[in-house]
Amino acid sequence: MTSELIKQAKILIIDDEESSVQLLARLLNTNGYANVAGTTHATRALSMFVDDDPDLVLLDLHMPEPDGFEILKRLRPMQPADAFLPIIVLTADTTLDARRHALALGATDFLSKPLDEVEVTMRIKNVLQTRFAYRQLKNEKAQLEERVKERTRALERTIAELKCSNWPLFTGQH
Repeated sequence: MTSELIKQAKILIIDDEESSVQLLARLLNTNGYANVAGTTHATRALSMFVDDDPDLVLLDLHMPEPDGFEILKRLRPMQPADAFLPIIVLTADTTLDARRHALALGATDFLSKPLDEVEVTMRIKNVLQTRFAYRQLKNEKAQLEERVKERTRALERTIAELKCSNWPLFTGQH
């Protein structure tokens, strides 16, 4: 998996503080990520999610309604069960309850505010590598399943042709 592919990942930032969205977007752009979108309006987050089909969501937990927990609740059912969409929670709330609740709702990872730029870029790169590896495996599986179907159809045709040829093996004659 190439670094260029990862840099083309679609990243959605959801945080009620404009300065946080701008800081993350600038950090990501500086590190070569080309497809970064953000919103400070939690109410727009779900429609942006549907429209943008992101590869990664960076989500603040404590926002005006809906908060990050509610957004997590709504995002996960919008994804196919066999999809891997990383959602990294950004929060100053490092309590065990907040972490457990977010993980139970489908968060993939956490970044504590104030954010450490090196840690942010490394975690983003890691989860995106996993996302793209997962997607590649899923595609390879689909290709293998299609090849099995094609070979099964070819085998069924060959068996049908042999049955029509009146070979004793297929006619019941010895």
